[in-house]
Amino acid sequence: MTGKFICAILGVCVATAVFTACSKDSGLLNPSPKDSVTTTPGKPTADTSKPGTGTKPGTDTTKPGTGTNPGTTNPGTTNPGTTNPGTPNPGTPNPGTGVAGNTIDRAVLLSLVNDVRSKGCNCGGQQMPPVGPVVWNDLLEKAAYNFSVDMKTQNFFSHTSPSGSTPGNRLDAVGYKWNTYGENIAQGYSTEQAVIQGWIASPGHCKNIMNGSYKDMGVGRAGTYWTMDLGARSN
Repeated sequence: MTGKFICAILGVCVATAVFTACSKDSGLLNPSPKDSVTTTPGKPTADTSKPGTGTKPGTDTTKPGTGTNPGTTNPGTTNPGTTNPGTPNPGTPNPGTGVAGNTIDRAVLLSLVNDVRSKGCNCGGQQMPPVGPVVWNDLLEKAAYNFSVDMKTQNFFSHTSPSGSTPGNRLDAVGYKWNTYGENIAQGYSTEQAVIQGWIASPGHCKNIMNGSYKDMGVGRAGTYWTMDLGARSN
């Protein structure tokens, strides 16, 4: 599948304590979401502008939170604010057991994200309205986990792997038939709460999380490397 692939560096796509977000339209942010990219069907392109609607977070090198690097890959068209994710939402569906080896609390991650989406968020000064919840998707989790392992093993921090694979390529590889997608990456965070808070504090990553076009979510962790994949399947 093809899609617009835009990435910018906002101090997010950094290998140490950094965030990065990417989606079919995304950008980058440092020490907090490294970069964000929002994906929407179209030709792959790269945008180095700071995160914003349909664009990747810029190359800002500031790190959000505790000096870890959250990175948003493929940010959506809506920007959740910089408020804390809050407490888990009891109504969140049980994501199940997920991918073996992926040491995360899926229920906590899903509830934190859906809590923010249900309330709306101010993302970098842009108020994002409430949007519907996302559900856990094992294929997105698999793609996210595999990429986090890849970043840790090969010691890189970027939405594009040393072999040249992009978020869309990785979703294709696990069999996720996407219509649109978004990806956030981070490095240096030790808890689910910390990495979500870091992404939300970064405009591009925040917008990715608040993108109402995304219906599915999966997160993968390898050590302190995190990847969040968001998407909507094609009909």
